[in-house]
Amino acid sequence: MSLVKLNSKTQEKTSSSIHLKDIPESDPLYAKLQEYLIQKQSNTFASIAREDTIDDMKTYEKVEKREMIFLLENSDIQRKEEPWKIFQRYLLNGLYFPGESYKTRKYYETLLISTGVEFQHFSGYNTGENVYNFSKMIVKQIIHIEDWGISSMTKRQISLNNVKISFTYWDYIQSFDKVLCYNNERHKHTWFIKVCAKIFASPIPNWFLNWWSYHGPTIKILPEPFLKLYKEWVKISPDLNKLYQQEHISYLQQIEHICFFIEFSIPWIHKWVPEVDFTEEQIPCLYRTYYNNFWNKLMKKDPQTKSIYGQELLDQIAATIKEYNRIPNKGIITDDSTSVKHMARRISNYEEQEQNQMILNYLEEVKKKDSSF
Repeated sequence: MSLVKLNSKTQEKTSSSIHLKDIPESDPLYAKLQEYLIQKQSNTFASIAREDTIDDMKTYEKVEKREMIFLLENSDIQRKEEPWKIFQRYLLNGLYFPGESYKTRKYYETLLISTGVEFQHFSGYNTGENVYNFSKMIVKQIIHIEDWGISSMTKRQISLNNVKISFTYWDYIQSFDKVLCYNNERHKHTWFIKVCAKIFASPIPNWFLNWWSYHGPTIKILPEPFLKLYKEWVKISPDLNKLYQQEHISYLQQIEHICFFIEFSIPWIHKWVPEVDFTEEQIPCLYRTYYNNFWNKLMKKDPQTKSIYGQELLDQIAATIKEYNRIPNKGIITDDSTSVKHMARRISNYEEQEQNQMILNYLEEVKKKDSSF
């Protein structure tokens, strides 16, 4: 079969299902197929993610929160420097978290696919079809508990391996954590994650904000062009103004970071490693420690246009900021009894030289409001 005669559908199938290990290196087709596969994936997410695996952990930002996987016995402490071996000792190959045997990672992934989350997995050239090097997760919908049904225990069904399996809203919540637990035998797996702005159509559930504290990024990973725009956006975002007036949200750490990444659907790279440590009660346990990184392709230059791939996104953010600047009384909260509480936090988003003027403007607004009564 000539590679030239492959139609587009066959090409798509070939890139995901044919592996070099299936063909002897002496076969003339081996070199041709190798060249084809490399060219096919040269501009895909997989090729960019592969570059990230070359970098050491210094390029990633460590997430402050970590998840306890399970408690250990004292005899495991001697293997503290071998967390992967401990991990494999307690969990069979292919299982990435303790729990019911039928609730596998695939179960949680299928559950999420049925509720508006998109997945795509990339296998290496010399690995099996179910061994992934890189994966993509795009969150297009978040279901609020009020939209689930009569009760959070109301069951929905999915089909897994031609078997109908039920799940509740609590399974749905857990799935956002469980699907990200995958790792390959090389311990080099990474996730490309993006949360689409359309989830802002409804209030974001608190459990998802908690999920972000483990798996979501902060502005620490933003390169300078994005960070510069963030500093402008955070001063005038009308959505942040509304959130600041909600008592339980206004004090949530990194709420500005969450809103920025979601409003502009900024993707990030996510990975995890096991770590042996102790609980507050000094009981040995195995933790899952998370790391995030910026998706570097956005800062790479397109060889044809000579501009960076992320320029369109930067332009979109800049245009949004320009539009927000036209909104009267932007960034000033004066219509709520809690505004004084949140003023200090709001001011902290400004440069030092701007803070005094903002305080004066705020006091002037309050003075005008009082004189109107």
